[in-house]
Amino acid sequence: MTLDSAEQYLRPEPWYRRPATLDRTAFVVSLAALAGETVHLLGTSSAVPVGAWFAFAFALAGVGVIVARRSAWAGLVFVLGGALTSGLAGWDPITLWTIAVFTVFSATVRGVSAVRSGLVTALVTALSEALALSFQIAQPEVTLAAATSIAGAAAGSALLSQHRYWRSLEERTRDALLTREAEADRRVAEERLRIARDLHDVVGHEVAIVSMHLGVAEVSLPSGADAARRALADARIGVQAVLHETQEILLLLRASSPPTDDDTRPAPGTAGLEALVASFEGTGLDVRARLACLPPGLDATIDTAVYRIVQEALTNALKYGRGTVDLDVLLVNATIIIRARNDRRTDDVVDGRRAGLGLVGMTERARSAGGDVDVAADEATFTVTVTLDIDRRHDS
Repeated sequence: MTLDSAEQYLRPEPWYRRPATLDRTAFVVSLAALAGETVHLLGTSSAVPVGAWFAFAFALAGVGVIVARRSAWAGLVFVLGGALTSGLAGWDPITLWTIAVFTVFSATVRGVSAVRSGLVTALVTALSEALALSFQIAQPEVTLAAATSIAGAAAGSALLSQHRYWRSLEERTRDALLTREAEADRRVAEERLRIARDLHDVVGHEVAIVSMHLGVAEVSLPSGADAARRALADARIGVQAVLHETQEILLLLRASSPPTDDDTRPAPGTAGLEALVASFEGTGLDVRARLACLPPGLDATIDTAVYRIVQEALTNALKYGRGTVDLDVLLVNATIIIRARNDRRTDDVVDGRRAGLGLVGMTERARSAGGDVDVAADEATFTVTVTLDIDRRHDS
């Protein structure tokens, strides 16, 4: 799966909750407050006695709002300086500390420390309001100035944290989707390699034997059996063509398979079951195994299928079990019975998110050998039973 295909599973964050949008909105509101208050003061004649001081205070605030776009702390200092100047001049600084609240919100939504900026803003805005009220600290305006400053810083920090959490969820979702697809591709590639190896060792071997017997039959014919000799020659040509096509299929299967060190080794069979069990016990899996003595000369497909099915059953028990598995490989009349039982874990990964690929491969392997798979599961245990009928395989 590519990143483009993974994006279709991700729900984008709403535009109005993105830090850049909130930052610009706070900037626009601050400019609008400055413009609105300026228009109001120009139309009020009572502003003349303190006009120079208040103009200076507004100039500081305006510079602060602009500077805050590049340096949050420097801009905040200018805005707070304007509010403090207004308080010293005896003019109610409510507009200026309101601008300070939006400025500290803009600063924290861009990553400035909410604790430090919020405390500094709260102290200065409360002080400016107290100065304008002749240090009547009990007035609600003083508490309101401090509270809204802290609230502005906290809101900016909270929205930034939410944005970062949203981004982390997107990254985790994207990684999970890519990992799941990569795991599926890896399992498919491994199975292709197994099929190629089994095809080489089983089908290639059998075809080579057939070709050899046809050659023996051809040279053993008595003189005068020209028609039979031609038929056998044509049959040998056909067998050689099958062998050639098999080689082409092997090349195709291996082309998409990862290289491994054992590509040229023969397909494993029932002779390696004890070593297989021992390898799983070395990983910490407690295997209580009962391995029957299977007859020699098994069909190559069944011989390989038994090994692979046991391998997959033990792998499932190791991944999803509690560390112990009862394994039986029995021979009843002409039927090989493979049964693996283990106690289940109860975590979410086991209960449906990752299970299933191994069972699919096990079922396909059993059916290729003329067998059946039965799965029995409850909340406590998991049991898989595979039956392979030796006679039915030969009959088919």
